[in-house]
Amino acid sequence: MILDNMISTAKNIAIFGHVRPDGDCIGSCLGLYNYIIENYPEIDVQVFAEPFPESFRLLNGADKILPQYDGREIDLAFLLDTSSLDRCGACAAEALVRAKRTCNIDHHISNPLNLCDKNIVKDQASSASEVLYTQMIADKVSQNTANCIYLGIVHDTGAFKFSSTGKRTMNIVGDLIGKNCEFSRIINETYYTRTYKATRITGFAMENSKLALEGKVIYSFVTPEDLQHFDATPIDLSSTIDVLREVGGTEVAFFIYPANGQYKISFRSNYIVDVNKIAAAFGGGGHQKAAGASISGTPESVIPQLLAMIQEQLQKSIS
Repeated sequence: MILDNMISTAKNIAIFGHVRPDGDCIGSCLGLYNYIIENYPEIDVQVFAEPFPESFRLLNGADKILPQYDGREIDLAFLLDTSSLDRCGACAAEALVRAKRTCNIDHHISNPLNLCDKNIVKDQASSASEVLYTQMIADKVSQNTANCIYLGIVHDTGAFKFSSTGKRTMNIVGDLIGKNCEFSRIINETYYTRTYKATRITGFAMENSKLALEGKVIYSFVTPEDLQHFDATPIDLSSTIDVLREVGGTEVAFFIYPANGQYKISFRSNYIVDVNKIAAAFGGGGHQKAAGASISGTPESVIPQLLAMIQEQLQKSIS
């Protein structure tokens, strides 16, 4: 297998994901980490990632993640679940330049396929975790690795609700369960539960949400002042977009919130609208049904633009 060939010829390995890491990012990074430490104990391996939800710390190795690349020498650097250099987290872009070899494992349709020396990108896959698993030797996947891969798949499929969930996805989930992954605990503690702070600010976002385009769109936003009022961080908002998406009768949901001195937009769609195209107009990307971008302006200034772009796609679908 290509993955094992790359790993076995390295003395030290660094693993990176994207900014504001989500379940698939942390799941795939730690899945690769556990696969390496258990099968190649002689190799020095380290995961670097920005702050992530506390619930993900049930994964083995989460307590060993470092917040930022520290300048160490790297034989092999992996970039996971990341489709552009400007979305690299934990100073990964610097590490990729310094590493002797690099490998990108991803599933975003917006991936240019040239971020690393080796680019393993499957845009039909549900998640980077799914792509990663297909590159592993199944007999070498332990319970710890299976837990990580399962968490990543659960979060990027919306607990298997999103259209990216395919037959291969579910076959892999069956494999992971066969390896005794803690599927019930993982889905309950990391997907269906949230902290009290996250619950409060998500409730605030829902209370202030608005419907548009004859109920086909739901949107909301929070400001830095709102975060301060609820003593919350962007991490506490990681599931808000999916709560918005649950409102019946809507085709598109988008949520705008502050992060790193800018505003980030998270998009979700159900059937018709390609939100990847909308995100791309703002320098972002992702998938047809789930995407994101960052803006430097205010939510009030960008919302009319977003609604106009969504309306254009909706009109084309009925013409």
